[in-house]
Amino acid sequence: MIESPDGERTEHCGFIQKRGTNNIAELTAAIESLRRIPEGAEVILCSDSQYTLKGLGEWLPGWIRKGWKTASGSPVLNQEHWKLLHQEYLTRKVRLEWVRGHNGHPENETADQLANRGLTLG
Repeated sequence: MIESPDGERTEHCGFIQKRGTNNIAELTAAIESLRRIPEGAEVILCSDSQYTLKGLGEWLPGWIRKGWKTASGSPVLNQEHWKLLHQEYLTRKVRLEWVRGHNGHPENETADQLANRGLTLG
């Protein structure tokens, strides 16, 4: 779900064709959301995904510095998705905001409903 500064909301959902994991779905949702927002815009990326938010806000610079390797030297999982998300992130002014999932947060509950609707598209 995307909310513009004037309060207008648009809802989007999709289906991952290839076998996907929860982490891939979370990254894909962030990528597709940012793609729908003009480059250069100020954005609050609100998510219950610690994986996505910590990846963008904390882990990504180290992964890039280490040639897409983790602290243990293993290749970063879902690297192709992280690279796409990083590209979208760099072209907008993004502030990251975590919300607790399944805790009654209205927008997060809507996002969960959209994710479940996306499952029916496949």
